[in-house]
Amino acid sequence: MSKVSYLIKRAAGIDLSGLRARLEQVHQITGKSKAWILADMLVCSLRYEAGYIDYTIFGMYDMTAAQRKEILTRGKNTRYVSALNRREDFHYFNNKPEFLALFKEECGREFLDLNHADADAFAAFIARREKIIVKPEAGLCGKGVEKLDTAFPGGARALYDTLKAAGQTLVEEVLEQHREVSALYSGAINTVRMVTMTDDAGAPHLLYSAMRLGSGGAVVDNFNSGGMVIPVDPETGKLKGVAVNKAGNTFANHPDTGLLFDGYPLPFWPECRALAFRAAVKIPTVRLVGWDLAITPGGPVLVEGNHYPGHDIYQLVPQNPEKKGMLPVFDAVVPYSSLKKRKKT
Repeated sequence: MSKVSYLIKRAAGIDLSGLRARLEQVHQITGKSKAWILADMLVCSLRYEAGYIDYTIFGMYDMTAAQRKEILTRGKNTRYVSALNRREDFHYFNNKPEFLALFKEECGREFLDLNHADADAFAAFIARREKIIVKPEAGLCGKGVEKLDTAFPGGARALYDTLKAAGQTLVEEVLEQHREVSALYSGAINTVRMVTMTDDAGAPHLLYSAMRLGSGGAVVDNFNSGGMVIPVDPETGKLKGVAVNKAGNTFANHPDTGLLFDGYPLPFWPECRALAFRAAVKIPTVRLVGWDLAITPGGPVLVEGNHYPGHDIYQLVPQNPEKKGMLPVFDAVVPYSSLKKRKKT
């Protein structure tokens, strides 16, 4: 997709109320007029393929041209995904039962697909468990994910029918979280997001890593479903700085447990890296992936993979005081200048 085509498509779908809210937000931060901010947003859109959300959450209003150029904006992220990930193979990631089957060794847990399992098979599956995790076959941002008691009014058949009617057809055993991760927040499986890219020789590289944490009683840790995110040092596996939620609130300590984030070491970090690298080369035609890992008492397991890893957690203002963009990190593995020459996937 050309830059002009991308901008036209984005402009056609713009959320005017969202734009007004972001204009007000930047106005309150900078004191500059909304007319000036809107014009500057347009400049960033034309030069750097940055939407008004990128402009706000990455603090592009307070950057030099050189700093802005290095921000991995939505448009640039989309270019990488389009060039490196073959659309025909997205089904491996979009269909959760298919993903679990393909990455069975890496996922390390039992599951049941109710589209292909009858009520008797479901009854046998839950008979060995007090709780289960249920999910829709496809979905984003943790929507439709629940932890349920298997003791259900009406029995196994009633629960089976309820889940089928709700479209929650993927049933998984509940993962046990490592106690050092559970100490951060025990209400959800807190996952590590590891973004990998394979170079043109097929070697995997870790571009970015972060910890996603639940809070406030939520059973999911997703950033877009009330969770928070904090960077993880890719070499040491220690949490860095402060956590941020979708509303832009920052936390030096977890609001529920009080545990200090900065410097907290995650267990099994070398194993986490090895697992991400092993997964990264399994589908050679999907080269840029955001992997979500859970850390259990026995080591890390794969929760899911994302063929379009969101760029919105990379360069958040409270976690990026040096105003460093992620584009040079991506560019070092696959040059951004080469993307236009690659066959569109």
